[in-house]
Amino acid sequence: MNAGTNPQIVDTQSHSKLVIEPRTVRFEFDDFDSPFFYQGSPQISALWVAMSASFPPGETEFIHSVRLFKDQVTDPKLQQEMKEFAAQEAHHSLQHRKINKLFESLGYRIEQIERVFKDVLIKRADEWTAERRLARTVVAEHVTAVMAHFALTNADSMQHFPASVRTLLQWHAIEEIEHKSVAFDVYMHCVGDIKALRREFRYFCYWEFPFKMTMATRFLLREMGYKSTWRDRKVLWRYLFGEQGLIKSVKPLYTMFLDKNFHPWQHDDSKLVEQWKQALAPYFVAR
Repeated sequence: MNAGTNPQIVDTQSHSKLVIEPRTVRFEFDDFDSPFFYQGSPQISALWVAMSASFPPGETEFIHSVRLFKDQVTDPKLQQEMKEFAAQEAHHSLQHRKINKLFESLGYRIEQIERVFKDVLIKRADEWTAERRLARTVVAEHVTAVMAHFALTNADSMQHFPASVRTLLQWHAIEEIEHKSVAFDVYMHCVGDIKALRREFRYFCYWEFPFKMTMATRFLLREMGYKSTWRDRKVLWRYLFGEQGLIKSVKPLYTMFLDKNFHPWQHDDSKLVEQWKQALAPYFVAR
């Protein structure tokens, strides 16, 4: 399938506003030894551990789903961005595997969570079309880009992470923003089915993603033998839905995906990336 054979396809090329720069980074992860590293909160800590556990299998699928269309992309700029997207995602997986080993040593059952995510993705690779796999990647990339914006603009919330976790998330964030339009541009160039993309967004963002993160968080705490209290739940609720909460803060960017003629770079946070590249430069290792 390509733009020449499908009249419904919108033949777009790359609309990225930033150079996608794969970086090698080094984080020591030696500045905390408590499983409840986020302000002593079991629920918030376990939520972020669950997300970290999902990254290696998830990012591997992102790379594969985009590569399925490499022969249909003829724009040299987009071809190069696909390679840089893959390089960034591969290094994200590497760094999250490193910190996931630390989380395991603190009592979290990371291996089980990763295996569940991996098994789901293997099944989807067998059962889903290439077009749907790419659509899911587009949607997931939007979610990560929105959360990346939160990580770079909410100092009050981020300050409660240990420094090594905070800088890991902020480095991850600038690269997610740098490549946030790659999967979208490939999808629009090669598939172009906006209705299918919006269906995938609604299913993933309003049901699957929150449900799976909730279940993973509960599993991690239960396997540690921790019984959550009402106070724990109240703290988590405030973190997510309070005045400066994660969900409330990102909701306008989250739902922007459903706008007519949406493109990831209609929200231009390129200056934010440039600012944080300078702040995080000490962690970058020469390639």
